[in-house]
Amino acid sequence: MALLMHDPLHKNIKARVWSTKFPFDREAQHFTAGIQGRLDLAFEKRVKDAALKQRDNYYIVFAEADQLPGLFILRLKDRVLIQFYTQFWNRYKSIIQTTLQEVFPEIKDENIWFQLRGETRELQKLPTNSTEPERRDEFHLQEFGLQYLIRLGSSYDHGIYTDMSSIRHILAPQIKTNASVLNLYSYTGAFSLWALKLGAKDVTSVDLSPKYIEWLQHNLGLNPELNSTQHDALVMSVDEALDKFISEGKKFDFIICDPPSSSSDGEKRTSAIKAYRDLIAKMDQVLNPQGRLVLFLNTHQVTNQKFEKTIQDNLKELRLNYKLGTRLSLGQDCPTLKNFPEGSYLKGLLLEKI
Repeated sequence: MALLMHDPLHKNIKARVWSTKFPFDREAQHFTAGIQGRLDLAFEKRVKDAALKQRDNYYIVFAEADQLPGLFILRLKDRVLIQFYTQFWNRYKSIIQTTLQEVFPEIKDENIWFQLRGETRELQKLPTNSTEPERRDEFHLQEFGLQYLIRLGSSYDHGIYTDMSSIRHILAPQIKTNASVLNLYSYTGAFSLWALKLGAKDVTSVDLSPKYIEWLQHNLGLNPELNSTQHDALVMSVDEALDKFISEGKKFDFIICDPPSSSSDGEKRTSAIKAYRDLIAKMDQVLNPQGRLVLFLNTHQVTNQKFEKTIQDNLKELRLNYKLGTRLSLGQDCPTLKNFPEGSYLKGLLLEKI
């Protein structure tokens, strides 16, 4: 038995577990104090993590892993984005904000943002400022010495995937000086800029969205120490780009592939896990011997084990010889829980071409 947080408005998840400790009436009676206590513990863990001081963006609450189901709180320099994956939290906004500002008094009311997020279309909402609901906010933050443009209130995503930050840091030793790097589904270019900073001789970014490529180019301009002549950006589909590289005989030493969990070309919708066979076949043709592939999957509906098996089966079917290196997953400020797949949505594999 458990004490549940009820959410009748969510299409898929009707309730989340708050506690399995008896007596439940006492847990319910002291619910507000419980929220404050769990928030304090989550904040304390991040404040003590010295590694997080290398970046302005990190999670100070990561939902169920911090015993705060469906609640994410993201630090973005001197702003905070509070995300609800259940409408249950709406009635406790003031308690969350007050507790946050007690621990981080430097966070002003006007720099606190709220967002309702989730898998269904009804839950895809723009971030809203706590004092000015119509406000649009643009600012810069740094991650590992690089500057990025962040936009709050103008789009669903704000410009950088913070849950990938620790993975970028882990992959640093794998991107060798003078490597040629290809970043597929590049978004606003965090991996591309990171590769340039690590000494890549050339980096190519591919994304179907002109808006994201323009955003990437802006980010590149924010970092004058990077040589922009070593970067090439292509606005086209990944399939088209790979076909282009194959026809040109272009080769890379390091390829990053982070597709959306599902995508549509206007005629059919394809899931990333099913698309990987054809993608791997094409990526192999443009990868140098002893080159490295980093493959990501961003959905909790496929387990780490199934993802790895699918990739291994694809390689076997294509008769390609790769050695499995590092398994990549959420960590550091984004901890995961055993037997809670929803919180383990991001997974990755580093493969070396033999």
